[in-house]
Amino acid sequence: MTGSRGPMSKPTVLKLLEGNPGKRALNLADGVNPRIEIPSPPSHLGKEARKEWKRIAPLLEELGLISGLDRAALALYCQAVGRLSELEMAFNGMVGKHVDEGMTYPDAVFAASRTKTPSGYEQQSVIVNLISAHRLQVHRHLSHFGLSPSARARVQPSNYAQPELPGFEQKPDVTPAGMARFAVVNR
Repeated sequence: MTGSRGPMSKPTVLKLLEGNPGKRALNLADGVNPRIEIPSPPSHLGKEARKEWKRIAPLLEELGLISGLDRAALALYCQAVGRLSELEMAFNGMVGKHVDEGMTYPDAVFAASRTKTPSGYEQQSVIVNLISAHRLQVHRHLSHFGLSPSARARVQPSNYAQPELPGFEQKPDVTPAGMARFAVVNR
């Protein structure tokens, strides 16, 4: 994930299954397990972004990696994918135009990648810069949902329930007696 250093910590359940090799106290309440659901897509999404939303949302739901909390993050991802798709189609159209004029494909790609400034200098096309920026954005968003092979190991699906941990019994529901009734419980 962006901004974090070092490897992601292992989920508590995995540490328990491995026998708690570090022998440190485990926080058995860690992890947020929101209800798995597909949020409604925002109205500002473009055509290609809506296509990506309809494609990816059911897959994320099946894997337990999406909830109503993820609407904004998924919208950012889908919008970046949609814009990247539109930019790639526009670039391919420019390349096709040069190929139709008789250029070889590599020459057409080079010609479509360059523009001339008013003073006559050649520079990289704005569309190539935008494609590069959107590719980076999409790559960044992929890790948030575990949509790349390396990111898949870092995400944990929601089970929408506190897992039953082996060797731990549920806390009995007993009203404390004596002065323990006045103890402050951290929640």
